Amino acid sequence: MKTKKHVKGLAGILMISLILFGCGKDEVVTPEFQKLSFDEQEVLDKLPAGLLNSNDEHAEECISMIEDALDMSQFIHSMDVPAGAEKVAKKSTSGTWKWSVTAQGYSYTFYWTYSEDASKHYWTMEIQVDCGTRYPYVQAWEYKDGSGGEVKYNFNWTTAVYGSVEYEDIFWTYTWTLDGAGNYHFTMTWDGEDGTEDFYLSYEVVVNDDGSGYIEYWLMGYLVYEMQWDALGNGTWVYYSGGEELMSGSWTAA
Repeated sequence: MKTKKHVKGLAGILMISLILFGCGKDEVVTPEFQKLSFDEQEVLDKLPAGLLNSNDEHAEECISMIEDALDMSQFIHSMDVPAGAEKVAKKSTSGTWKWSVTAQGYSYTFYWTYSEDASKHYWTMEIQVDCGTRYPYVQAWEYKDGSGGEVKYNFNWTTAVYGSVEYEDIFWTYTWTLDGAGNYHFTMTWDGEDGTEDFYLSYEVVVNDDGSGYIEYWLMGYLVYEMQWDALGNGTWVYYSGGEELMSGSWTAA
C-alpha cells in the first residue's frame, strides 16, 4: 500500500517536528492533563515464550503482524503537549493548547484539546497548515480505568500540502478493550478514499491472559490471513483467496 506508507511517513515527520519543538520558557502542562495509558508492551508480554522463541517462519510472521497491529509509536508522541505550548483556553474539565512547528517548508499549527468526564479521557487535535483551514487530525478517548479506548487519525489535512484529494478521507483507527479476565482485543483499521479507489484493511488481534490468541488480516472486506496459537505457543495458519481457503499449516512451540 504505497499511499499508506507515504502517509505514515508524513506522520513521522510531524512526530519528529513535535519532539524538536521541545522546551519553551514556561511549563504549561497542568496536573489534570492525562496521557494515553495504553502500553503495547503489556500486551506483547502476555505472549508465550514458545511462540516468541519459535524459528518457524509463520510463527515469526505472527509475531511481526501482532507488533505491526499494536504499534502506535508513529503517533503516540503527538499526543503530548510540548512544554512551550501556549494555553489558549481552559475550563474546569478541559484545556486547549496551541503551538507551531516548521517542516519541509510548511508551518504547522496544532490545537490540542484535552477534556474528561466521570468515566473517560478525551483528546482532539486540529492542524492548520500555514494560514489555511484548520483540519481535524486526532480524535481519541480512553476509559479512566484503562479497560478500553480508541485513537483515530484523519489525514484530510494533507490536501492543504499536496493540493489534491489523494489523501482525502483517509482514516487510521486503533481500538482496544481489556476485559475483566485480562484478555486484550485490539483492532487496527485503515480505510479511506483517494477519489478513484477505496482502501480498506484491518488487523484484529486477541491476546488472552493465558497467552493464547489469534490474529486476522482483512483486505477490502475479505479475510486474507488468520493465525491462532495456544497458551504454549503452538499455532495454526490459513491463507485465503476470494473467501476460499488457499493453503494452511501449523507450527510447534519452541
